[in-house]
Amino acid sequence: MRFLPTMMLLILTSTAVSGCGWLTGDDGIFRDRSDEYRKARTIPQMKLPEGSNSEAIEDLYAIPVERTDVLLGKEFEVPKPAPLVGDPEQNVVRIQKLGEEQWILLDGAPGEVWPRIRAFLISNHIGIEREDAATGVMETAWLTFKSDSTRREKYRYRVEQGVQRNSTEVYVQEMGYTKLEGEEPRAPDWKTGSMDPERETWMVKELAGYLADTGDDSSVSLLAQGISTVNKVYIVRDAENLPAIDLRLPYERAWASLGRALEHAEFTVRDLDHDAGVYFVKYEPGKTPAPDAGLGANETQEEKRGFFSGLFNWWGDDEEDNPAIGRDYRVEVKKAADGVLIEVRRGDGEQFEDGEAEFLLGLIKAHLA
Repeated sequence: MRFLPTMMLLILTSTAVSGCGWLTGDDGIFRDRSDEYRKARTIPQMKLPEGSNSEAIEDLYAIPVERTDVLLGKEFEVPKPAPLVGDPEQNVVRIQKLGEEQWILLDGAPGEVWPRIRAFLISNHIGIEREDAATGVMETAWLTFKSDSTRREKYRYRVEQGVQRNSTEVYVQEMGYTKLEGEEPRAPDWKTGSMDPERETWMVKELAGYLADTGDDSSVSLLAQGISTVNKVYIVRDAENLPAIDLRLPYERAWASLGRALEHAEFTVRDLDHDAGVYFVKYEPGKTPAPDAGLGANETQEEKRGFFSGLFNWWGDDEEDNPAIGRDYRVEVKKAADGVLIEVRRGDGEQFEDGEAEFLLGLIKAHLA
């Protein structure tokens, strides 16, 4: 009689093992569905009869477009996370300049910066005549001055998404004139730029100082969340299937931004050719002088080493751990439809080692602004 329970146990065990495939196999009830999203089809947008109100079914918030331009194989493997680069300029307010154009660059989403600009105007008793949070434009009323009763001045603030995520750019324009007796207030023409560059610079510095002093304010404008937050920088694949940076900026701005990024990423610029769009650099961490940290920085924020340095390949501190150290590279900027494409090549013309190009471009991308 002892034989029967043993046989029953073996039969049950065999049934359970074979049943796993029936439950979890490719055709099982509990099959792996993690790749089924790749079979999803795009369906036409819902259409309502003419005259119907469609506001109730519209998207409340725009979903940012995340572009990768990477073709997946049949079996997708989750890639390793990119090493995080410690942000040495977090919560720093910086005034950027390119030619005659200047803007304020600071940490935080546009929806967080918008109410701080509004608070700046209110605290200085400056009237707000027009504000459009959806487009990120705020305009003051005409200002008068005790020292010159005939002087009229107006300012316009434009808030945009920065190059990096969770960063904002603020542009200031000035419009002024001498009012004649009995003259009606003039309509501003913002297309011509600031009429008095010195007054614009004064306002930029005043606003930048205020934003640096109020960096701990955490209020968010729900209305200003409509300001476009679409990324301006992506890692893509070029025509040779090598990684490249797709930067959505005008060429001259992109060239200047890349030069500053190379400095902050601890590349030594040995030579450059603006006409050809090439920086000749050597990766030498620890040898480049620390650049100006900007308003609100302290000593710990000026450290430029990556937070995960040493935990991944290509992130060591010496040539044995990181072969990129001491190597020469060509960083090339090429015009594209929506901005520029930034590519990197070995100075000796040799092929990249595994992960080398990704490391270099990731380092540069993290410092673009």
